[in-house]
Amino acid sequence: MPLTDVQWVMDHANLFTTQRYLNPVTEDVIAGLLAFHARQRDGDPAAPPATEYRAESLQILFGEDES
Repeated sequence: MPLTDVQWVMDHANLFTTQRYLNPVTEDVIAGLLAFHARQRDGDPAAPPATEYRAESLQILFGEDES
């Protein structure tokens, strides 16, 4: 996905604020994946999205748009 698309979905004013998503820390990626798989295994729902993001943008991003 182009970074400009991420910028639009996350409602960032410029690409500089979006660049932090380009270089994740390896340990953070591994911890996030392990937590995701644990939630899937245990049947726990995913954490709710952060309130500062537009809900309709997140729905489109994650394929939950019903239009």
